[in-house]
Amino acid sequence: MYQIDIEDLRYSYPTSKGDVLKGINLKVKEGEFLSIMGPTGTGKSTLCLTLNGIIPHSLEGDLRGKVKVAGMDIKNHSVPELTQKVGMVFQEPESQLFCMTVWEEVAFGPENLGVDPKEIKERVDWALGVVRMKEYQDRSPFKLSCGQKQRVAIAAALAMLPEILVLDEPTSELDPIGKMEVFSVVDDLKKEQNMAIVMVEHESEEIARVSDRVVVLKEGKIILEGSPRDVLNKVDMLKNARLSPPQVCEVADILNKKINTSFSFLTLKEAEKSIKELVSKLPKAEKSSKSKEKKTSFSYIKQKSFPHSMISTKNLFYAYEGSGVEVLKDINLEVNQGEFVAIIGQNGAGKTTLVKHFNGILKPTRGKVFIEGVNTKERTIAELSKDVGYIYQNPDHQIFCPTVEEEIAFGPKNLGLSEDIIKQRAEEALKLSGLEEVRKTPPSVLGLGERRKVSLASVMSMRPRLLILDEPTTGVDWKTSIDFMEAVRKLNEKGHTIIMITHNMRIVARYAKRTVVLCNGEVLLDASTRKVFSQTEKLKTTFLMPPQITQLGQALYTLGMPREILSCEEFCDNLFRL
Repeated sequence: MYQIDIEDLRYSYPTSKGDVLKGINLKVKEGEFLSIMGPTGTGKSTLCLTLNGIIPHSLEGDLRGKVKVAGMDIKNHSVPELTQKVGMVFQEPESQLFCMTVWEEVAFGPENLGVDPKEIKERVDWALGVVRMKEYQDRSPFKLSCGQKQRVAIAAALAMLPEILVLDEPTSELDPIGKMEVFSVVDDLKKEQNMAIVMVEHESEEIARVSDRVVVLKEGKIILEGSPRDVLNKVDMLKNARLSPPQVCEVADILNKKINTSFSFLTLKEAEKSIKELVSKLPKAEKSSKSKEKKTSFSYIKQKSFPHSMISTKNLFYAYEGSGVEVLKDINLEVNQGEFVAIIGQNGAGKTTLVKHFNGILKPTRGKVFIEGVNTKERTIAELSKDVGYIYQNPDHQIFCPTVEEEIAFGPKNLGLSEDIIKQRAEEALKLSGLEEVRKTPPSVLGLGERRKVSLASVMSMRPRLLILDEPTTGVDWKTSIDFMEAVRKLNEKGHTIIMITHNMRIVARYAKRTVVLCNGEVLLDASTRKVFSQTEKLKTTFLMPPQITQLGQALYTLGMPREILSCEEFCDNLFRL
């Protein structure tokens, strides 16, 4: 019997101009792991909401076709009935957390199912251990970081042991190894409990590792369906759908096109083995002074000299009031004007706490923070906001005006600038962020990616010399992420200093020239991004991994590959020189 059986599903929201889902036909077997990919705004979350009855019972709209889960037609069964069979983890964890402690949150579901108290304790302990949150079990969920909240939401769903588990981008705010662990746990659940798993996810490399089948949605329709190998190696189709294939698949595609191979890699080990065999069969390249120069062309980026210090922290310590726990410990950091710096680290490492000291939201418990030589304790948040722009992880936390244009003009107006200058700055920000066509649109009706651009443009119009980005690409497709980051890159080229917090190592590799790694509130590494990613063992101690292509280069180091490769193009250029 199919655990999920969908026939010709069509759905439109009351406010949508047409159908969001357009004739979806999909079946999922017992014990099958199905991954759903697709660009932002293509209907993936809407599809998930039909599986536990929120659509059509809790959200208005027009649903046509049939959806059956665990043999139940969603139209004929209530949400409480369906949730006994279908566990759901939403993209935004705050939407499903409400208990006083983490332990109570995870226990809530089994308690409502009438599970024996002894078994409840066993399930909660197991689920919290799986997501590395056992030490936080007595904390309030609302005092956790975003990534930690997401772990709790996942644990709460796991503790229910449902027949069907639906996860809507459950790892978007987790560190790289945290993502791997969650995927592995969900895969184990499928095997041990014979549970059907449906996961919406952008992490193509993890999808390749655990999925039985992959579906790609675009504009409400299924455009690709098949095994991970078949789907993920259709590189051009995935890129046209604004998605990012695994980097080993991109390498296979480049090699197939340039030297007429027929590779279809899915894992690092496959790529490593096949490339070693390929190199062993080919004649060696002639060694010359010219080729040597080329081979070293991808070594560490030479840092340009910067005019003066933008941020300086001296022996910075910080503990949240009442906790007694030092979240930051003796941070000494110098960021110069014009740098592009990534701050990375595991969930709870203190990244957001650190950058909130740069705009005065937080003040040191001990030590000092200087912005362009001025102690932040001597300046108000309003004064600092003229020089320091902050893009929040959730753009809705800073968007409130009726139209995009008014939102972008709000900051300059507050600075008391003239109408001409306000208009000039708004126009410049609209153009730089690519929002000219939606200038009269209410931000609330835009997709997440465009709302992120609005939050960026509204800060850009104030022309801060320092821009802080907190997880700027979470929850959006690869193309939307790149569009956003290209706007940020242009600002950096104009001389703005950029500090970015992210768990996306491919974004770090592509844009950040320097990377700072935090571990348990301390600076573990601070060097060029290439040098940081070459230190794989140290990164593992803070639950991080280099991008997949960097790992592949390191695996082939004995063949002469550099250890600090950051892109597929670099990898192939170096491979062709071997």
